[in-house]
Amino acid sequence: MESTSSNQQGEALELITYNVETGKFHVGQRALAILRDIRTPLSVVAVCGRARQGKSFILNQLLQVTGGFQIGSTTRPCTKGLWMWSTPQKRVDEDGKEYHIVLLDTEGIDAYDQTAQYSTQIFSLAVLLSSLFVYNQMGGIDEAALDRLSLVTEMTKHIKVRTNSKGTDRELREFTPSFLWLLRDFYLRLEDEHGRTVTPNDYLETALMPVGGLGAAVEAKNAIRTSIKGLFPDRDCATLVRPMHDELALVTLDHIQPEQLRPEFRDGVASLLKLILQKAQPKHLGTYVLSGPVLAGLTEAYVQAINDGAVPTIATAWQGVAEQECRRAADVAEAAYAAAFDEGVVPEEAALDEEHARCLSVAAAAFEDAAVGEERIRAAHKAKYMEGCAARFAQVRARKLAEAAATVNELLLKASTLVSSALATDGDPQHVQEVLGQFLDQYVRLAAGPLKWVKLVEFLKATYPRIVNEMLGRQEAQARSDVKRLAEELALAHKQISSSRSKADKAEAELADSTAAVGELKRRVKEQAHELAAYKVDNENKAGKVSALEAQVRELQLVGEKRLLSVQQEADAAARQARVAHEQEVTALQSKLAGEQRRVSELAAELAESEGRLAGLSGQLGVSQAEGSEYLAKYSSAKSEVAGLSRQLEECAKSEVAGLSRQLEEARVQLAALQVQKQLAERQRDEAEAAVAELEAQLEEIGAEIADHMAEAEAEQQRAKSMTSASGGAGAAAGSLAAGSPSRGGSVSKTGAGGNLLLPCYSSEGQQDGEDLIKAA
Repeated sequence: MESTSSNQQGEALELITYNVETGKFHVGQRALAILRDIRTPLSVVAVCGRARQGKSFILNQLLQVTGGFQIGSTTRPCTKGLWMWSTPQKRVDEDGKEYHIVLLDTEGIDAYDQTAQYSTQIFSLAVLLSSLFVYNQMGGIDEAALDRLSLVTEMTKHIKVRTNSKGTDRELREFTPSFLWLLRDFYLRLEDEHGRTVTPNDYLETALMPVGGLGAAVEAKNAIRTSIKGLFPDRDCATLVRPMHDELALVTLDHIQPEQLRPEFRDGVASLLKLILQKAQPKHLGTYVLSGPVLAGLTEAYVQAINDGAVPTIATAWQGVAEQECRRAADVAEAAYAAAFDEGVVPEEAALDEEHARCLSVAAAAFEDAAVGEERIRAAHKAKYMEGCAARFAQVRARKLAEAAATVNELLLKASTLVSSALATDGDPQHVQEVLGQFLDQYVRLAAGPLKWVKLVEFLKATYPRIVNEMLGRQEAQARSDVKRLAEELALAHKQISSSRSKADKAEAELADSTAAVGELKRRVKEQAHELAAYKVDNENKAGKVSALEAQVRELQLVGEKRLLSVQQEADAAARQARVAHEQEVTALQSKLAGEQRRVSELAAELAESEGRLAGLSGQLGVSQAEGSEYLAKYSSAKSEVAGLSRQLEECAKSEVAGLSRQLEEARVQLAALQVQKQLAERQRDEAEAAVAELEAQLEEIGAEIADHMAEAEAEQQRAKSMTSASGGAGAAAGSLAAGSPSRGGSVSKTGAGGNLLLPCYSSEGQQDGEDLIKAA
């Protein structure tokens, strides 16, 4: 085992002190607060012994400090009551578990200003609280040393295991600490009668062997030895030589440098500290390992019992501390439950139950970590914190479910507004479907609680018929509007067809006119062609005439050769004139022919233009006929759509009527079930009221019984007072009461300056009966 913390910081605090004026012990609250903060197992090392023999020095050596616990150099005791070091030592055992060591310095026993009862009470408190009890003594173990430990035999009178027990060594040994007898300034040689070296423990066991002989003195000596062995089955012994030979330096032993001490003393101190730390194990009470809060509770219980004039009872104190610690453990468990509960848990029944179970396991772990005592006590306080956790869970559950229901209602109200707005805006089915889809996504993501799906189903049952009716109405109106529009378009198409037909008739008339004009033009072209052919024939005839004239000329030339030269000249002149005239006539005929050709080209252009116009009119006629066919097809399609919409409207209306009928029937069934539940709830309420009335009557009877018993108790007290005042010869009883043991139902005697004062002491059985009656009430 090793130490894991430094002990240089701290101070000595009063754990238990004695007030001389009040005659009562008091518990230091600072020391109790430090103990209550230690949740690990606790080991308590108490050093006890005669005053002015260096008990505080040993504790300071354990702390490795100087000036920790006060060491004095006078005959006055420095330590009154029990003192505790404010900084417990943290250590780790062989299994790696942490525990703390608390050091206690006790007031020296057998001081000149102490009574035997006070010394025994201090000794008993140190034994009850410690797990290692170190008895510090100067010199060896002799009869005087054993006589100083005679108060061990008195412990059985000041400590009881149970209320009805007799307080024997056999009972107490299960609860006593380990015992270490420390022999200071030991100068003897550890050898047996044969000269063999023995250990300090062998020396202790030899000293505790019964002495031979008879008589009361021998019996008293052996009783001390028997009590030591009976109360401390785990015992050991250690020796320390004198630290130095300088008597004056010994008074400041705590401030002397270690190198100034004898080496044998330094080695002995090191071995002693090792032995103490080895034997300083966590304190047990039966099978339970004590922690700081439990030790604090036991300290208060033991001190309270002594102040009340009773004997500290281990079982009673343990039960009280167990009740207190289990009560605190229940509070810790409830706090752990509250701290562990996740407020962000989904407000679903399964999730809430799972979180409740998880937090209950956390609370159970916290309770088991802090609770002590029997299973009966644990079970009672476990039921208490379980009830508290259940009540808290019920509150959280109700709040979470209420918040979830509010969120559901808010989401549904928002969805209803959005759907109404979408229907009122355009009524587009696609838009309405998108709005519903977005709402459902948001609802699934944000809504929670047991009413989540129920409310959604109710909302959809109420919303979908409205949407369907609205959509069907809009579709019907739209269909009627489309039918009306198609009818108007059809009428317009008929008008356009009529107009197209008139245009076609006009075009046909124009075509006929154009055809007639073309025929006329063709006729005229033919006439012009005939004229041109005639002109060509005439020209050919004229060309033939010219050829004939040329032949005549050639003949005349031939004849003219025979004429006279004058006749030849006349003939040449006449020929020239005839040629000129012929050329002029040919030129005129050619220009006339060119004009006729131009006229034929113009007539051909007019014919081509007429043909183009005819082709355009034919195209317009085809387009008009196609448009008429398209309008006829649209009319037929619209008519079929109107028929299909009418059939769909009729089918939707029939299915909606059937659905509404089923919903109406389901609502009637639910209403009948609710009425049955209402009647059942009314019967249960009547039964509960009857039960409450019966309980009130019983409570009144119990109150009357309590009043009767209290009256009887008061009468009993009056009778006891009268009997006490009437009895005058109680000297022997007063003497026994002055020794500190009041008898049942008698009186307690307190001796003062004025003599004996008799006080009534009531029967403990009567008091217990009264307490039982109050508990029963």
